[in-house]
Amino acid sequence: MTRIVALLLLISMSYTLHANDLVVNQLGYHSDGAKAAYWITASNTKTVSLISLDRDKKEIELPLGAVTSLPDNRSVTKIDFSKINQTGWYVLKSNVSQSAPFQITSSPYQELSGRLVHALYLQRSGVVVNDPITGMQRPKSHEKDGLVLRKDDFYNAGQPLDMTGGWYDAGDFGKYVATTTITVARLLEAYRQAPEYFNAQTLDNKLVSVQLNNEQLPSVLAEATFGLEWLVKMQRGDGAVYRKVSGKEWPAKIAPWQDAQERYVYGISTPETAKFAATMAFASRVFKPYKPEDSRRYLKAALLAWHYLEQNPEQYIDWHEDDDSGSGPYIKNDEDKEESLETDADDRLWALAELYLATSKENYLAHFFSLYDASFIDVFEWKNPMAMGVWHLILALEDEQKERLVKDLKLVADKYVEQSQHSPFGVANQRFIWGSNKMTAEAGILVAWSDFAQGKPSNHSTVQSQIDYLLGANAFNLSFVTQAGTYSVRNLHHLYRIATGVSLPGYLVGGPNEKAQAGVAPKNMGMLSYIDSEKSYAVNEFAIDYNASLIGLLAVNHAYFRQKQPE
Repeated sequence: MTRIVALLLLISMSYTLHANDLVVNQLGYHSDGAKAAYWITASNTKTVSLISLDRDKKEIELPLGAVTSLPDNRSVTKIDFSKINQTGWYVLKSNVSQSAPFQITSSPYQELSGRLVHALYLQRSGVVVNDPITGMQRPKSHEKDGLVLRKDDFYNAGQPLDMTGGWYDAGDFGKYVATTTITVARLLEAYRQAPEYFNAQTLDNKLVSVQLNNEQLPSVLAEATFGLEWLVKMQRGDGAVYRKVSGKEWPAKIAPWQDAQERYVYGISTPETAKFAATMAFASRVFKPYKPEDSRRYLKAALLAWHYLEQNPEQYIDWHEDDDSGSGPYIKNDEDKEESLETDADDRLWALAELYLATSKENYLAHFFSLYDASFIDVFEWKNPMAMGVWHLILALEDEQKERLVKDLKLVADKYVEQSQHSPFGVANQRFIWGSNKMTAEAGILVAWSDFAQGKPSNHSTVQSQIDYLLGANAFNLSFVTQAGTYSVRNLHHLYRIATGVSLPGYLVGGPNEKAQAGVAPKNMGMLSYIDSEKSYAVNEFAIDYNASLIGLLAVNHAYFRQKQPE
């Protein structure tokens, strides 16, 4: 009986602490940037203390700010301490609660960026992975990828092709062109946006770089190369690109080398072919100074893909109903119903923008504006990648064409800024669906792009809020990146982790999802539809494009400080 009472008391105490949480970005804040924390269900107290852990626990009283409400009616009170720029370790403390410790520093996220890139190395397929950081030591896996699933104009059903390599998309073993293109492009853009940020990460730092393809490249480009080389294999002789490689059944909770089922190459599609063309054309620009021969090879692949698209002007997807029995659809389906999935125009627009920038041929630009539809501008993702093409054209164009794109991008960015201003924790993305954390990161990037396009840092605090939310300033007092912060996701849904117990750092999980398809997290609770459970794949699974988006968000955040744009 005594034990039961003690247990109930512990549960009660845990709830009380949670109900009065002071939540912060557990990775810290830039000394010259915006700094916000939040008090969930604050008492009548009017102030919170900022306590320096480095200077004799000096206390600074901070006023409470705007109040918003969570879906369960708990209040969220903002605490702004942007004026504090003294570097060091701090905590926030009230009369009933204390935050996790955090830093104020000139470079709070550089090591995290390295971990996020390194996580992609841990997702590599078809090669030996021997990583002293995590303890992951695994042999080559899926060395026989894959067999042609259906006969087409080039291959017979059952014919073996070399589709080895690439990254496992998520916690299982599927490999997809849709998300690999998005991931590669986001890595390339992060480097283009802030090359000094990634060049400063030392190549001998095992958190950043292990077994680089080319030791002259920073790790972010080395990983992009690994993804690119697999994509090249997925292109057919006429330029069309196959969609994915996977087994016909979802794998069990096993390590990848234990997955013995046959693996198949699934049919071509125009959306994937267009994303491939865009990614390859962009890669040809980025790698031209470093790897000129590969640059030419990537551009040739992009041009061949576009030739196929010209010959096939309507969206086409070689899909049969049983194609998704062991892998994700990555097309319009019962869960993904966005209008952009009804057409491949958004994908083609991205491709046209990148082909123009890679070749300087005006016909691509003219074709872009003949197809252009501003309603496609939104967060950059596999469902709709056009925003990156718009951003890259803004950087290259002048006069009326540029002004048109800048105006259209600003309209979307303003929507996200407004949503952030009215949301608990300043979250710009208000669609809490599968992969909401990725969308949150991408919303921050889109806002930053708009700021840069206008030459103003007006909304930098909004961009920072997206980082804060992902790294602990949320309703769960939890960093959504494994092993990042005092309290971070522990129960990652990832077959290798579940099968072996190996701890995997630097993995961003999908986050709150109102549909909670696994039946574990609470449904229809907006940003509260989350639980840290390995059983809840719909909220707690990692994906390569999730990490890529956070890498990109940290890069644009760094760019604000580098550019020091005028007001």
